[in-house]
Amino acid sequence: MHVCILTTGFPRFRGDLFGAFVLEMARALVAQGTQVTVVAPHEKGIARHEKIEGISVHRFRYFLPVAGQRVAYGGGIPTNIRSSWLTRVQIPLFLLAFAWAARRQGKHCDLYHCQWTTTAAVAWLANLGRRRPILLSVRGSDMKLSDHPMGERINRWLVQRADAVTAVSEQISQRLDDHGVENRTQVVANGVSDRFQPRNRQEARRSVNLPADVILCLFVGMLVPVKGLDVFVDAVAEVGDKRVLCVLVGDGPERQVLEERVAAAGLSDGFLFVGACSSDDVPRWMDACDFLVLPSLSEGRPNVVLEAHASGRATLATEVGGTGELIDHEETGLLVPASDVGALAGALRQLIDDPNGRERLGRAARERLLERQLTWEGTASTMRRLYDRLCGEEPCVASPAA
Repeated sequence: MHVCILTTGFPRFRGDLFGAFVLEMARALVAQGTQVTVVAPHEKGIARHEKIEGISVHRFRYFLPVAGQRVAYGGGIPTNIRSSWLTRVQIPLFLLAFAWAARRQGKHCDLYHCQWTTTAAVAWLANLGRRRPILLSVRGSDMKLSDHPMGERINRWLVQRADAVTAVSEQISQRLDDHGVENRTQVVANGVSDRFQPRNRQEARRSVNLPADVILCLFVGMLVPVKGLDVFVDAVAEVGDKRVLCVLVGDGPERQVLEERVAAAGLSDGFLFVGACSSDDVPRWMDACDFLVLPSLSEGRPNVVLEAHASGRATLATEVGGTGELIDHEETGLLVPASDVGALAGALRQLIDDPNGRERLGRAARERLLERQLTWEGTASTMRRLYDRLCGEEPCVASPAA
């Protein structure tokens, strides 16, 4: 079985967090005997073609000079489109270059596996005159398009290009039912890497040069508006507890705005902006923290919550998207409404003032995770069964010349 994965984001270098879960899934597929080719956007300074742990990676150029490529990476495609007219101009070139690369690299593949709805259009174009099955994995952020009438029509058309659709959460699956693919949709959850394990908190603090006596509240992710970090800063200001150190691991276009907001609130001593971080270092930060916070306005099924649970850490998150499917309120973490400063501040106080409660939530979260057996090996096995079903007992490609 040879699968061609189409994705708008894939790690550009070791430890890159962009599309890291796509790499995790591809790695697990390869370990189970599946041949994997990945087609993803190029960025200046990174290899166009390389082999990563048995995965053939091909990155397509879509604009010249390559330093001017603006669609992918950075703050993410939606943010990039909103912030730059040059990005909007490049969208047709991006899609055409993507489709051409997918057609070339998919020549000897058995099927296309698309990540996010946009790539279904790419696979459809690449597949013209061919009969490769198309599997689409919907991950959550792509469903934001369906919040608007025109966007819903576009998404409906996109998902209907696929022969089968997977959703990372029940909430997304239910939304897809309204898009005319209710008989073709299956929930396939992301896994979590075994690099995330409960470890000694104080040793982790020393490894990142942070004091042992602070209450460390951790955020890991892109600094973009949808993450709700402006609400988080306001909630921390309302709590006003000097024992707390808020560590933000990640970068993005909102960093300067957030730093200014923190300074204006007189919280500079209580916040640490770590910046971009290798995925190899994230487990250390997770080990060092007392609890994770995820104040997002919108989510798919956030892997960072699974990583916190695997590390035995409590999580405070907004009840958006599939997040509520991962956290049982007051059993494995705390859930609050999005954009509610008062509710978020109250939950922060609860975790700050109750160290035994934090530990209880963290232990229960890990136990629940182990019960659900959410691993990348399990995700890859489910995907492989879907591949086999779509292609039938025989490979879809009769010969290398097909």
